[in-house]
Amino acid sequence: MLNKNIFPITFMIIISILFVFSVSTAAEDKTPKEYVEYIYENYADQNFKEVYANFALEVKQLITEKEYIEFQKQNFSKYSLEYSNINVDDLKELDYDQFKDEFPFLKDEGDFYSLKVSYLLRFKRFGDREEETEKRVYLRSNNFSNNNKVLQLFWDPEPILKNKNSESVN
Repeated sequence: MLNKNIFPITFMIIISILFVFSVSTAAEDKTPKEYVEYIYENYADQNFKEVYANFALEVKQLITEKEYIEFQKQNFSKYSLEYSNINVDDLKELDYDQFKDEFPFLKDEGDFYSLKVSYLLRFKRFGDREEETEKRVYLRSNNFSNNNKVLQLFWDPEPILKNKNSESVN
């Protein structure tokens, strides 16, 4: 009787391990364009934990996962945000100094990129609205393990930091 119960449990453990490894390497083999598409798909689906997991260490040292997720959930809820028609293009390579101008908290070296992301944003603010939006997204590619290039997302944490500072003053 015991042996009948072990097989399903063992099978589920093996499947879970394979799933974890396939997910963790999914972002590693992507081009910068594919990577940003992947990030924005997760963002549009409100999978903020996955977006945060792809942040560069420097960003993670400034804001916690909980702070980021709560901030994004509040914005999506408050404005009923919906992202669609996401398009990524216009890859630009940047040098360390150009990237450091955008992100003064940058510490580590690497290959730096910016890409243009355009999308249709639907939201509620004094009624239903929609707006075509463009912005630049910033990435670093680094060799962290086994000489594999790992892409990392940079995001300006200023809105969360301002909110955190105003809460600590009150």
